[in-house]
Amino acid sequence: MLILDCECYKDYFLLMFKEIETSKVRYFELFPGQELQVQHISTVMQNHLTIGFNSISYDLPLIQMAIEGQGNEAIHNLSDSIIKSNQPSWVICKKNDINVPLHEWDTIDLIEVAPGKASLKLYGARMGAPKIQDLPIEPNESISPAMRKELRTYCINDLDTTLLLYNTLKPQIALRVSMSEQYGIDLRSKSDAQIAEAVIKSELTKKTGRKYKPLKLKDGATIRYSDPGIVSFEDPELKRIFEEILKYDFGFKGNGSIELPKWLKNKKIKIGDGVYSMGVGGLHSNEKSQLVEVGDSILCELDVSSYYPSIILQQRLSPKSMGKEFLELYKGVVEQRLAAKAKMQEIAKEIELLEKTLANL
Repeated sequence: MLILDCECYKDYFLLMFKEIETSKVRYFELFPGQELQVQHISTVMQNHLTIGFNSISYDLPLIQMAIEGQGNEAIHNLSDSIIKSNQPSWVICKKNDINVPLHEWDTIDLIEVAPGKASLKLYGARMGAPKIQDLPIEPNESISPAMRKELRTYCINDLDTTLLLYNTLKPQIALRVSMSEQYGIDLRSKSDAQIAEAVIKSELTKKTGRKYKPLKLKDGATIRYSDPGIVSFEDPELKRIFEEILKYDFGFKGNGSIELPKWLKNKKIKIGDGVYSMGVGGLHSNEKSQLVEVGDSILCELDVSSYYPSIILQQRLSPKSMGKEFLELYKGVVEQRLAAKAKMQEIAKEIELLEKTLANL
């Protein structure tokens, strides 16, 4: 297995690999007067499992362009387009006739597997990486021979941080490998939400024989919040806000998410002694910190099993193109998840009991 990373400038391209088992590092450079060993790189990509961070969207397109024999300027232009454009990487690649052979290259991208959304440097800080370094040379600089050595040193540190992240995420990756074998689709580089989407689409296709694609919305499309029929309010102000929400036509942002209107975003909603703001996903408390004195009351935290999945099933919510077939499949997945969770809790109790028994021997 190899960790990979790229550095790209207008007159310099660096591709570096680090072998996990031996810690050996091999690098390839392209600059005026120095050709790239494209056949060697192609062989490495074809015959090894490579692991990167944001590699599918960034590093792999650059590597493919380099393998095709493009020069520093063309590779740098592609790099700039991917970094500066708001468009997905695959759109940029399509415009530049770059076809990344993901079906031939065995690769894992850690960016979606890692929890939350952060840079490699931030993940490194959270994991206690021994060294965190920002890019030492400005992106628009021309790279001298001395600078090449500095960039190689910097790239090695990024490889080390990526390796640290890979080791941290091994349990999550192992689960994805197992699920990939179970469902026959590569889930190793996907987030939890992406895994759910891929598995549901794949299983529904097996069941119905239909191919499922995302719904394309026309410009200016809106949607209304449907009354779930299980929510009601006694407070007059809350009733009024709820009625306004039901009547409002919510628009979409460019990325497909719901756009919250200013009148609702800025509205302070009082419930009891608390003040809340409305977000797309629900209510958000306004205080930065709070001290709660219990007194004679009981302070408790309630955890609802599969809260959002249960709402989906109770309200019979499904993608327009999938309908009842989705709900049938989704119900089975949720039931399996709850059964597995209950089983894990039983095992945890058995382990705890066994540890107490052994401690008393």
